[in-house]
Amino acid sequence: MSTTTPTTKRPFPALGERNYGSWADDMEAYLKTLDLWDVTDDPTAAPLPEDATNLTTEERKEVRDWEKCKGQASGQIWLAVEDGQKVHVKDVKNDPAKMWLKLKEVHVQQKPGTHFNAYDALLGLRKLEGESLASLMARADKAMQDICALRPRDFTIDSLDNDLTSMALICALPSEYNNFVSSLLLLDSLDLSKLQSAFQNEESQRFARGVDASPSLAMAAGTTSTPSQGVHCTFCDWEGHTEASYKFKENAVKTQKAKTADHRQEHRGREEEGSERVGGVRGR
Repeated sequence: MSTTTPTTKRPFPALGERNYGSWADDMEAYLKTLDLWDVTDDPTAAPLPEDATNLTTEERKEVRDWEKCKGQASGQIWLAVEDGQKVHVKDVKNDPAKMWLKLKEVHVQQKPGTHFNAYDALLGLRKLEGESLASLMARADKAMQDICALRPRDFTIDSLDNDLTSMALICALPSEYNNFVSSLLLLDSLDLSKLQSAFQNEESQRFARGVDASPSLAMAAGTTSTPSQGVHCTFCDWEGHTEASYKFKENAVKTQKAKTADHRQEHRGREEEGSERVGGVRGR
């Protein structure tokens, strides 16, 4: 195996929190141009001497070249990640194969929250002011790549239908369900039947606590209800409930309507009394 010293600067951004999909493709291509991909992707391709205690000159050279390539690949990967990402591979920074797998494990988490965010990024695409259509299509392709990277090997059309229906149900929830949604997206897995069961249990919990009860995750036993986050009442300027569910406002409205009705009745009585007086004067 020959080794290659890079003569050009890495032509793509370093790995951050949100660009793993494009980074992995670019990094793979970059390592291939340096003849360093084999040591990263296939550790089993390492040379195996017939007698490890008595290496031939050729075998010794092959082992030395392999270890040198491992060191170069490790260095290239280390330099191609942002400082905040290096903590994930610090313990395995001398092994490019382990570094590659660790970064994939960290960034490609096949959990409901990751899936939801990937679909949301794709379906929420909007053309930016001054953006070309070519750039918009490129962003759409990138968002689709991120979704594909999260799919398991046995992904089917039925799985896609399940994902899209689940996505539609979650997106349909108003802001007072934010806490409930967050709880759902933290689960290890979430198929459509489990999501429907969670919706039914949440509805039962809210009904039992009243219309102004805060959402809670009613899927697992032992969970507790917490005040809704991000819910703001425009009537009393307080957090945790909405104007529509505010009992005080409801009572205040009823009281004011009753006062208005009494006032109108009193006003009509005065008008009638005044009319009778005028009629009496005219009769005289």
